[in-house]
Amino acid sequence: MTERNSAADGLTAALTDIAEANTSLGTLAREQRKAIGMMATEAVAGITAQQRDAGRALADAELARRQHATALAQTLGLPGSASLSDITKALSAHDTNRGDALRDAADAARHAILACQREQRVVHTAAAGVMAHLDGLARQVMAKLNHAGLYAASGSLATGQSPRGVDLVS
Repeated sequence: MTERNSAADGLTAALTDIAEANTSLGTLAREQRKAIGMMATEAVAGITAQQRDAGRALADAELARRQHATALAQTLGLPGSASLSDITKALSAHDTNRGDALRDAADAARHAILACQREQRVVHTAAAGVMAHLDGLARQVMAKLNHAGLYAASGSLATGQSPRGVDLVS
């Protein structure tokens, strides 16, 4: 196997790993969204640990992608910073099958990344909604405690006030 073939196969494998890691992260994001909706903190913690593992796998795959892309670009006579589409075109001129496999792996990785990003945006929005709800509840509680003059009508700390104690009698 030539150095070019080895680098091409390694790059294709790395792109496949990137696609798999992003697919896994997208699935975990959907699970996390459900857990956030149910306010299941233990489930969110477990999912976060799984996301950390998938993130490590993604980082490893990205490092391998970078190394194989640089090596393949050099064997094809391209600069080390050549784009993946340029590498694919140059590879296809030498080996159509490997060029097609590389293009397919790159497309799969791109689609998985975009799907993962969509899922993560939904989770971010859901988490922001939960946080806004909790903030609203806290402001309502603080507004009810306004009789001590510590909180403004909005439920935030009144300007110029500093808490010095808690009134347990009222």
